[in-house]
Amino acid sequence: MALIKIKSESMNLADDYTFTGTVSGAGGGALIKTGSLTSTTDAGSYSLDSCFSATYLNYFVTFKFAIATDGNHCYLKFRTGGSTNSVSKYQNYTLFGDNGSNTGANVNSYSDHAQIGYDLEATDTKAIQGFMYVFSPFSTTYLTNATLHYNAITQAGNRRMYFGGVQFDDTTSFDGFQLTQNTGNGSLVDLQCWGIKE
Repeated sequence: MALIKIKSESMNLADDYTFTGTVSGAGGGALIKTGSLTSTTDAGSYSLDSCFSATYLNYFVTFKFAIATDGNHCYLKFRTGGSTNSVSKYQNYTLFGDNGSNTGANVNSYSDHAQIGYDLEATDTKAIQGFMYVFSPFSTTYLTNATLHYNAITQAGNRRMYFGGVQFDDTTSFDGFQLTQNTGNGSLVDLQCWGIKE
């Protein structure tokens, strides 16, 4: 077939085209999906493994989590090789405000978990929801850090907004993470993870 040249402005790149051969320069997006987990089954914890690797330095995560018992808390822990790291090196400081004019902070220093939310309502439709950027989880050079922003509803019905950060105070390499609660079961989870292309 003869080569046909067209002017660049004569193609609408928002349209769909069928090509044979190789197309280069189309890009692959800035976020690449590396893992997901969804469940509506009650469980003691929910883990997303093998979502962090040497391929990407940093990650974007969305999360939804509900508890099975009113008043329980949501915890974040990192994982390596299918095992949860519960060493007391988690630091977190998370500020919140709510529609009841309540303000405060979740603070953990050298704990075996990072506390994400507390005093939560046990209703799947009112699950804690948000996102976090996870920095250098697979690295053995840098500390693992996470910046979080999320919303939750307390068992008293207050609509609460949180933002803050988590740090694991060691250069441990992690390939996954876990959401769990302080006691009993969770009832719903939706975890989605993307590697950030640099």
